[in-house]
Amino acid sequence: MKNMHRYFIIFCLFLSGVLFGQIQKFHPEDFVLSGQSIAQGDGCFQLTEARRWQGGSIWYKKKIDLQETFEIEIKVFLGCNDEGADGMVFILHPYLTTGFAGEGMGFGGLYPSFGVEMDTYRNYHLYDPGYDHASFMAHGYLSHEYGLTEPISLSSKSANLEDCRQHLVKFTWNPKMKRIRFFFDGELRIVKDIDLVKDLFEGNSQMYWGFTSATGNKYNTHKVCLERLVYSEPMALSNEVKELFISGEGYVIENLDFPTGSARIPSSSHGTLDKMVRFFNEHPQHSIIIDGFTDSSGDKTTNLRLSERRAKAIADYFLNKGLDPKRILYFGNGEDRPIAPNNTIEGRKLNRRIELKMKKLKV
Repeated sequence: MKNMHRYFIIFCLFLSGVLFGQIQKFHPEDFVLSGQSIAQGDGCFQLTEARRWQGGSIWYKKKIDLQETFEIEIKVFLGCNDEGADGMVFILHPYLTTGFAGEGMGFGGLYPSFGVEMDTYRNYHLYDPGYDHASFMAHGYLSHEYGLTEPISLSSKSANLEDCRQHLVKFTWNPKMKRIRFFFDGELRIVKDIDLVKDLFEGNSQMYWGFTSATGNKYNTHKVCLERLVYSEPMALSNEVKELFISGEGYVIENLDFPTGSARIPSSSHGTLDKMVRFFNEHPQHSIIIDGFTDSSGDKTTNLRLSERRAKAIADYFLNKGLDPKRILYFGNGEDRPIAPNNTIEGRKLNRRIELKMKKLKV
């Protein structure tokens, strides 16, 4: 096996279009394993043995941002028995959970989700074709009557890929074109234009990715060997904002417009919050203090509760990104401490805010 199997390669794509590479030693600890999956070294994982009713998955612990480009290459081993089952699925999902086994291949029942199935067994009730096939699927539905694309042969050269060989698989996502592509052994097999963030994930662009596999009454060995992940890294916070945080001064999140009466964070603010998470991770000794404020319109008690809900929503976002809950404090202040007059539209807009501070509370 080539030396590149021993490394997990991450490239940062900058706005200039130049690909700047950062190479990291690959560690199995970067993944969450479940079921019968085991790490085998050299960047390879066995998801199932050739035994009945096996199921295994690997999930990368860090989410990727679907507002940015990504490219993932792996080598798959789909077994040696042409009558075996069931195959594997590449999945995007907001949670570190695995779905139904057997014909579900670990994808069944996952909502919301996007999957690229690599199916090697024909289930007639799922409208599977009579050859090893691939298809784009959504929300844990394996029946092709609900597929995002029609099933297509995994390879144009062979109907059987349970051939005791490794095969190179690649997935690419272009957020500007809203286009996802699937390659098998260097061939472009499926291309689909779809707004994954809006149409499948309700505005949430932060996803875990992983591979799942399963067997049933019939079985095969299933393995994946990681080649590389290429993704464009979000830009960092400005130096001005970093200096505010380091000095312990308050920073008001810009352009954070919650819907009226709601604590739902608009997806347009996810990128800014993600930059903050990356910066907070660089300063693990600091606590993050989140203060929510409203204007003076409406009932004072209602405003106090709303400001607390919004502060908590920001705290929950940071927690879901992996920040230590012991570092995060949040408070609702209602209409207290206005920074502008409440008798103008612009003033009220300024007073409806989330303010963050970064402090060393423990020495």
